[in-house]
Amino acid sequence: MSVEAILEAAVRAGDPPAAQCCVLVDGAVVHESAHGCGLDSVFDVASVTKVVATTTAIATLVERGELDLDDSVRRFLPDAAFDATLRALLAHASGLPAWRPFFREVIADPRAGAIYRGASEAAWTAARRMVVDAVLASRLEMPGRRVYSDLGFITLGAVVDVVTAQRLDRFCDAELHAGRDMGFVDLCAPRSWLADRHVLATGSTRPREPAPGQEGLFDVPPQPRVPDAGRVDDDNAFAMGGVAGHAGVFGTARALAHFAHDAWIEDALGAARDRFLAIEPADGPPRALGFDVPTPGSSAGSLGAGARVYGHLGFTGCSLWIDLDRRLAVALLTNRTLSGREHVASIRALRPAFHDAVAELLATR
Repeated sequence: MSVEAILEAAVRAGDPPAAQCCVLVDGAVVHESAHGCGLDSVFDVASVTKVVATTTAIATLVERGELDLDDSVRRFLPDAAFDATLRALLAHASGLPAWRPFFREVIADPRAGAIYRGASEAAWTAARRMVVDAVLASRLEMPGRRVYSDLGFITLGAVVDVVTAQRLDRFCDAELHAGRDMGFVDLCAPRSWLADRHVLATGSTRPREPAPGQEGLFDVPPQPRVPDAGRVDDDNAFAMGGVAGHAGVFGTARALAHFAHDAWIEDALGAARDRFLAIEPADGPPRALGFDVPTPGSSAGSLGAGARVYGHLGFTGCSLWIDLDRRLAVALLTNRTLSGREHVASIRALRPAFHDAVAELLATR
């Protein structure tokens, strides 16, 4: 089946409700299509934020000499209860736990919890501080073992805040995302860049329903189910005002693919690029710094057969893969969580099928 046929069939079945993709070779669009939405519709890219914001921000600062990969986090965040290098955080090998429902404490806090009821800037500031402080108070559990950790990337976002003397979103707006249809959405701002845009909803409660494996860790209060477009799906990122090192970027497939090409394929990062894309040793699956790499059965499908292929997935049903040798960037965006966070089988099947179809498309060029 063709790329379009695969995505159209999935959307027609309602899982995901909408999909959008863009395939670039050497910076030129060889395919883009939208299904259940338009080419300019905007998606919450979830953990793809880790590469299109935080990882690239850290790489930029490393290339400028403002950071070193072997710097300790305590150099910038001296109150952190744990000691880990930036390299270990980027490689998900610091020993920090994978995830914690920090938003649960925010909901219960009389001041910060006001963010769930229409709040002031002071409430958003308090909520953000609560989450960051809770992350920095965390203890290492298994140093050296590869454990994919949101906490590590929240920490890296806080490092960017300190080093640049501005919040992560403002640094990214100025240095990485300017002129592109992508960026963080500050929930405290009176008006965001998403105004007047078609934004795909990813859920209908706040907090969201527990993801698979999170059952019983927190409760979702009774509430009307209203599609919640334009507010980050991840609840810890929501409690941080929509700006976090692990989630919070929205964008189009075209914008993400061009970003990946310009930043990582065109080598705008200089010598830092090869340092970040080297496989980091650790006890667990192979990873580069900030990036995933294909393994047997990967979501990259047959696109993952190349020697220098790197990418990342997002919980909302998004992905971004690059192949340096083919100068290829492929972005797939969906809002698969809108129909239920527990439905994971369909996106696991769709991603490799989509990438296999992209590989066939490229083979016929």
